[in-house]
Amino acid sequence: MISGASRFGLKFCVSAVAALACMTASVAQAEETAAQFPSRDITIIVPFGAGGPPDSVARVIAAGLSKNLGRPVIVENRPGASSGLASKAVARAEPNGYTLLAVDISFAVAPHIASNLGVDTAKDFRPIGLSAKSVFTLLASPSLGTPTVADFVKLAKTKGQEIQIGHTGIGTTPHLAAMTFIKATGIDPLLVPYKAIAEATNNVVAGHISATFSAASTAIGLGSGKANVLGVTGSKRLPGLPDVPTFEESGVKMTGFENGSWYGLMAPAGTPDAIIAKLNAALVATVQDKAVADKLMASGLELSSSTPEEFGSFVTAQNTYWGETLRAAGIKPEPK
Repeated sequence: MISGASRFGLKFCVSAVAALACMTASVAQAEETAAQFPSRDITIIVPFGAGGPPDSVARVIAAGLSKNLGRPVIVENRPGASSGLASKAVARAEPNGYTLLAVDISFAVAPHIASNLGVDTAKDFRPIGLSAKSVFTLLASPSLGTPTVADFVKLAKTKGQEIQIGHTGIGTTPHLAAMTFIKATGIDPLLVPYKAIAEATNNVVAGHISATFSAASTAIGLGSGKANVLGVTGSKRLPGLPDVPTFEESGVKMTGFENGSWYGLMAPAGTPDAIIAKLNAALVATVQDKAVADKLMASGLELSSSTPEEFGSFVTAQNTYWGETLRAAGIKPEPK
């Protein structure tokens, strides 16, 4: 006859064995999934509309990932709510590597300007890796007569808010570039918002405003004489703009924005390590591909790779820096 204590011990052992078996099966299933990944299409969700730099980078990277992973990688644009719509879609997706988020500098900025993102950017995602950095330029109206950064700063300190710098809204990349430049040089221009960078650029060319910050691809595409390209971010001059010095060469330290904007990929939190590693390896192989490099560099982009850990640390540092910078400027999160 089995005593009550013995029966309890037997039940406990059976339960423990069953639990261990379930755990073993779950681990084996996860390992099998990672080994077989990907077995179907992957989707990269871009938080912006088609045609802009984040979309263009995502499409080039998607093509490279497809080649290296052997499965189609589809780009889906889902703009809105300061990237909140796209971020929520990815954060709530199954953490299996098939739904990814294309991120740029706005990923680090959004929590500090939008109070209703609906996600925690620090907890709801896992970093995959960095893919590229986007060189930004300072475009000035030829009517100013300021062919160099030093000339522009000297005039701006004399004219004050008669100097207007166009941007595309609080927390956007041109706005962050302008904030960084203002902080570095001590000038006090009037910041003028536009709906699109093309509108701001056209107003610089027409002489309606003094300057704007734009991606290097815009400056390269403008043509000679339409605007003075005074400086570029990054550590070296661009092949497409060989006569334009870096801001550092001009004595301006663009702290926090040294390399302009940046681009990378995130996966939902909980995505297995093995899948993150496989995605990172494919991303690194993509950005090291000469055909991909040539395509992106022609647009003023600098390819850059990283480990998931390096990318995570970089994004955390950017989040901290822009949070402090925006708060110091009196900018607080608001509903978007």
